[in-house]
Amino acid sequence: MVPNAVAVLLVLSQAAQPAPAPSPAPQARPEIAAEVEKATRAYNAQDLAYYQSALAPDAFYIADDGMVFAGKERVVGLFTRIFGRTPKPQLEVSDVVTGGKGDMAWARFNWTLGGIERSRPGVATAVFVRAGAAWQVVSIQNTGRGHAMPAASASASPAPHKD
Repeated sequence: MVPNAVAVLLVLSQAAQPAPAPSPAPQARPEIAAEVEKATRAYNAQDLAYYQSALAPDAFYIADDGMVFAGKERVVGLFTRIFGRTPKPQLEVSDVVTGGKGDMAWARFNWTLGGIERSRPGVATAVFVRAGAAWQVVSIQNTGRGHAMPAASASASPAPHKD
């Protein structure tokens, strides 16, 4: 099992709780909301050095298509390929909710990937662990927002289920 995996699962189970109604309430962990903001700026600037320092050695990344990238080198390799694309992808993040306890924390947020041929929305959960005075990302899991539908039936209303 990946180091910190049990702690990550415990933190993710807290993050999986239904999101509270949107409100201007302060973040439970403002330092984690700030980490999400830094990561978003680094993504949009294609700053690989940020990810080299921000990712834990055993970090893993689950893309919205289900692909899993385990280990810091593989995650940085993924970002290297993404940042090498033209046009440059741009990430917008909203509705950040944070939580955690002690040296473990999480953030859940909506994201939209734009600046590419077909923008797409999603939801992410990131798990952080304190490494000395800094926070490092242990896990990022992305999920596409909504369900994929074939283009021909995208505007059709679903039929009621009959049992």
